[in-house]
Amino acid sequence: MALEKALWQRLKNGGAELRAAGHKLHMERIENAAGAGMPDVGGCMDGVSFWIELKSETRPKRPTTAIRPKLRESQSEWFRERCAAGCRFCFILLQVGHARASRLYLVPGDRYDDCKAVTEAELTELSVVSPTATVADILLRAANGW
Repeated sequence: MALEKALWQRLKNGGAELRAAGHKLHMERIENAAGAGMPDVGGCMDGVSFWIELKSETRPKRPTTAIRPKLRESQSEWFRERCAAGCRFCFILLQVGHARASRLYLVPGDRYDDCKAVTEAELTELSVVSPTATVADILLRAANGW
């Protein structure tokens, strides 16, 4: 949980950068026991709403070792139902590694189940941004959909 909290802080800092650049942005961390499976972050930027599920994992010693984020069936169901309803503004943001050595992968919600056991090379293919993208770039991409 501490890793997710640090990732949320990174998102907030990236949001401040976007606001300073003139974007209208509101994001909040959602701690909702009533809405099982709902993503961790709800946001709206420049009139567009988006959702982001935060996941943070350590980097395996070998690049061929699969990363296994803790994915819940209720989250999988939420993403399936949201995507089936036509939403293209829901993502999983997976941070692999820590501090400056970390990489960020923004995966479209319809690929949620593909993240159960995945290498970083596979995450690079799933992600709609470069693993070295800034948090501001990630938020801009989330507000532009898939």
